[in-house]
Amino acid sequence: MATIKDVARRAQVSTATVSYVLNGTGVVSDATRERVLAAVAELGYQPNYSARALRTRSHTLGVVAPGIAGRLADPATAEILAGLSEAATAAGYCLLIAAPADSEAEGELDLRLARSGRVDGLVLFDLRVADERLAVLAEARIPAIAIGAPVSGVTCPIAGFDLRAGAEQATQHLIRLGHRRIALLTASSDLSISEPFYTGYVAALHAASLRRDATLVIEAGNSEDDGMAAMQELLAVRTPPTAVLAATDTLAFGAMHALRDSGKVVGQDVSVVGCDDLPLAAHTYPPLTTLRAPRRELGATLARHLIGLIERRTVPPVTLLPVRLIVRHSTAAPRAAG
Repeated sequence: MATIKDVARRAQVSTATVSYVLNGTGVVSDATRERVLAAVAELGYQPNYSARALRTRSHTLGVVAPGIAGRLADPATAEILAGLSEAATAAGYCLLIAAPADSEAEGELDLRLARSGRVDGLVLFDLRVADERLAVLAEARIPAIAIGAPVSGVTCPIAGFDLRAGAEQATQHLIRLGHRRIALLTASSDLSISEPFYTGYVAALHAASLRRDATLVIEAGNSEDDGMAAMQELLAVRTPPTAVLAATDTLAFGAMHALRDSGKVVGQDVSVVGCDDLPLAAHTYPPLTTLRAPRRELGATLARHLIGLIERRTVPPVTLLPVRLIVRHSTAAPRAAG
């Protein structure tokens, strides 16, 4: 096995400089840092994390995600972080929130934080279908838990919401109202949550003997503008939908804007359902029917499970919290069924 001295010789630096780069401490130039990391990769050097863990713990949980600083004002993210912080504090842990620099991959920051000794484990936002972070952290034996839906091959625990059941429940609600052409605005397909939401929608259509129409399923993205653009696309279909199920409230808000701009009345001409139950959902016009996700409970679950991993306790591989349909005035029977 390669040692820190081997890395230092290969990179032509001191062992102290190698330590600075791996631990994220000290002042090291970009060129030197790149040379050290290249030597680490070439030699396959692995620091002895287990020995360090036996010496001390930081009693700090790390949260890393691209753009996390900008998302702190987002109610959904803020509520998850509140639950994380409360449960961590109750267990004697702190929370450290970090975002990678523009030139740094998220996996690099994950490793740098863990190697620095500043965090004992990591919470990963936005689990993707092919998520490079997981293999990196698993190889380095760093405790981690991901927010999302189950993905084949993922070895770290996952916690999230039962979006398959939620999408099925919401679609059934629209079918019971008499809707037959129901559109779906999905999240980006590279996110793990996209597939179960789609699967629940299709299952409800199938149970009602309704044919899935590919023109009514749009991979919309995540912003309000994305929801507006997707709704405009649906309105241009030869036979537009009478109802829309959106994977997030934000997409639903965008769809509602597009409907109003086109002269349609939300809840009369077209019904809209979201997912999240953000605070704004109850105050839109009309108030939004949506799936309520227990975000604070999710945050607390993430903290408890990650601390369990750190303290070498058994943790369930998958935890999916139920969502609940909140019916408001954005859904109603179609003007003309069929």
